[in-house]
Amino acid sequence: MLYLNDSDIQQALTPEDLLSSVEEALRVYEARSFSMPERLAMATGEGNQLLLMPCATGDHMVTKLVSVYPGNRPQGRSVIDGIVVLYDRATAEILALLDGKAVTAMRTGAVTGISIRYLARAKSRSVGLVGCGVQGYYQLLYACAVRDIVRIGLYDIEPLAVEALTERLRASPVRAQIEVADSPEALARSSDILITATTARQPVFPDDPALFVGKHCVAIGSFEPEVREYPDALFRLVDKVWVDLDFAKEESGELIVPLRSGLLQENQIETLGHLIASGCPPARGRHGTTFSKSVGMALFDLTTARRAYLNALEAGLGTELQA
Repeated sequence: MLYLNDSDIQQALTPEDLLSSVEEALRVYEARSFSMPERLAMATGEGNQLLLMPCATGDHMVTKLVSVYPGNRPQGRSVIDGIVVLYDRATAEILALLDGKAVTAMRTGAVTGISIRYLARAKSRSVGLVGCGVQGYYQLLYACAVRDIVRIGLYDIEPLAVEALTERLRASPVRAQIEVADSPEALARSSDILITATTARQPVFPDDPALFVGKHCVAIGSFEPEVREYPDALFRLVDKVWVDLDFAKEESGELIVPLRSGLLQENQIETLGHLIASGCPPARGRHGTTFSKSVGMALFDLTTARRAYLNALEAGLGTELQA
């Protein structure tokens, strides 16, 4: 079996590889040509969780074991860690083990990239990020891969996180101007695209609809029933919201809370894969505001791991392990 660490995966996959893998997963999801039970989540105390995420489609299967420990961040440890196992579906032979942090971070960033590609206005030139952890870097990387971004705005309650992300962006292929906002409100006012990648339990923006008019908004961080990153004001503007999978409306407070209050109706929720398959432009409504929410699924891990494995074989990357 082949072991692919973070460096191997980074070398094996281009941004377009990731975007194509995510779009493939969305199309497979829409066609329902896969097997993927709901992920198993086990609480391990103090807001921490251990997740098991299996999936099978085509000739391959995958299982991801991933931990989500928000309390690790102040200690300088990874919030997300794990391993991805790629199998041959016909024989159950383990083909590869992949660094779960890298696969998760890259494919999650690419999901946002795809949402921006299909939902954000073509003339969008600025993106604002709330939450400057590891995931924030990949969110911005793929935003810049699908739009001609000239300005990036950053905000985080931890100044050191902003500094670290700024340094990483300056050493990356991203060439946009980088600015630090003094508040989420200031960030929203100056950005065409808004991305939240936080562990916040309550909305990070003020409840002011003027902050979201004409913008594409993306929520990544919330994956629990009472947790959300955007306020009610956003849902007073949108005609539709887009999700990566139907289960999002049962898992994330980002949708559960406005559905419960009547600000959002179920018929306003559409999967991103359905929009892509339809070939139609998104329903922007009279305010021009679009919103996408991703909670992630193992199908993303499968298409990403498969592409990384095949590319790594061709390029001679990785370490062979003896079973």
